[in-house]
Amino acid sequence: MKNLKKLAFVAFAIVSTQFYAQTKTGAVTYEMTMPDNEEMAAMGTNTIKISFDEKSSATQLDMMGGMISVKTISIDKNNPKETRMLMDMMGKKYEVTGEAEGFANTDVASLKDAESVTYDKKATKEILGYKCYKALVTMNSGVVNTFYITEAIAVQSLPTDKLKLTGFPLEVEVNSEKGKVVLLANAIDKAPSASCFTVPEGYKKVTQEELQQELGGM
Repeated sequence: MKNLKKLAFVAFAIVSTQFYAQTKTGAVTYEMTMPDNEEMAAMGTNTIKISFDEKSSATQLDMMGGMISVKTISIDKNNPKETRMLMDMMGKKYEVTGEAEGFANTDVASLKDAESVTYDKKATKEILGYKCYKALVTMNSGVVNTFYITEAIAVQSLPTDKLKLTGFPLEVEVNSEKGKVVLLANAIDKAPSASCFTVPEGYKKVTQEELQQELGGM
C-alpha cells in the first residue's frame, strides 16, 4: 500500500508527544480519530496508550487494527537520550537509532511551539469519572488546540515545552496539517504492565534515513 509510508510518519509524529504524569504509576489509553481524513477514518480503530512510573514512560500507538504499531520507551524520562523508538509495520520490526525527528512537520499535541494558554473552568465535562475543564492552547502559527484537563492527575512538562498545563489532558483536539486529530481517553489503569518499559528483542536497528529507505517501496 503506497500510503503506508505516509501513515508511518504520521504515527511517529504522534508518539513523539508524551504526557508525563507525576503520579507514581499509571496508564491512560486514548482512542484517536481523524474526522477530516477519510483515508484514516476508513482504516479502523486507532489507539494510543501512555504508561508511566516515577522514572520511565512508554507511549504505544496502534493503527489499522494493530497492523501498524509504533512505540516510544523512555527508560529515563528526564534524559531524552534514553528514549527508544520502535515500529512494527505488518510484521517488519524496526528500532530507530539516533534522533527520530523529522517524520512530520508537527508533533501532534506537542507544546514545544505553544505561545499561550487560556483556561475556561466553566466549560467542563466528565471523562472516565474525572472532572475536566477546557484549556485553549495557541501555537506560534496562530492555530488554537483544545485540551480538556483534570487537576486530579498532575503533569510534568517536557524540556522542549514552552508552557505547562495545570492538569493532565484526557481529551485533545489538535488542528494539524493533515487535518483535525482527536484523542479521547477511554481507559485509565492505576499500574502499567510489567513489560511496557522493556525494549523487546527482534527489532532491526536503523537510522531515520535507513527507515525511509526501507519503507520507500510501500
